[in-house]
Amino acid sequence: MGLRCITTCKLDALKSVCLPNALSDSTTLVNGENIGSVTNHLSSNEEMASGRSEAEKSPEVNASTEQPSGGDDVSEAEIRKNKGRLKNGRGRTQSQGGRAGKSQGFPPNSFDRVLLDAPCSALGLRPRLFAGLESVISLRNHGRYQRKMLDQAVQLVRIGGILVYSTCTINPSENEAVVRYALDKYKFLSLAPQHPRIGGPGLVGRCEFPDGYVEEWLKPGEEEMVQKFDPSSELDTIGFFIAKFSVGPKD
Repeated sequence: MGLRCITTCKLDALKSVCLPNALSDSTTLVNGENIGSVTNHLSSNEEMASGRSEAEKSPEVNASTEQPSGGDDVSEAEIRKNKGRLKNGRGRTQSQGGRAGKSQGFPPNSFDRVLLDAPCSALGLRPRLFAGLESVISLRNHGRYQRKMLDQAVQLVRIGGILVYSTCTINPSENEAVVRYALDKYKFLSLAPQHPRIGGPGLVGRCEFPDGYVEEWLKPGEEEMVQKFDPSSELDTIGFFIAKFSVGPKD
């Protein structure tokens, strides 16, 4: 889009907080503030997740940019496959666009706004073709993983800032239960009104599972502070969830 005001970084979200005395050369100060502007960019070889050299890459990757000679050692199936690759254009690994800088994390209180669009079970998507692969235990584990991400996100928002947590699932373990965890653990967080308000209220109460595990959800009065979109409602949307937090003094 030609925008020059955006710095794209890639890092492990579970390691996104970096203490000031541990900052490396990959993160710098801009205008005297720790906003994590990235100056260290990766070469095309370094950007490969495996870290392998060009000579070690899969033959399929190299084949995607070269037309086979059609010799005796190349099957007709391979020729057809490579014709399809050439027709479909260059893949992500051959992209010549802008590179994301590798970041070692950001100091606490680096941002005014943080959006945690957490990985989730995606039970709100339509169609959800693989929902049968989920179990009660796996759905709980999604919530545990999301809480770890939230622990990082909370540290990155400065006082007076806003943290938005969202998922594309209707599972309370990943929605209301995560909000309950955030409000109980971080007393400086409070639910903030959302405008516009289109979705429905969240779930109030608690759930006790057959194995004795108890999951706490929202308290009375908090349900209208979040937005929950039900795929079976008249809005005719996918299922997703939004919680908006204001960040108060962290003392």
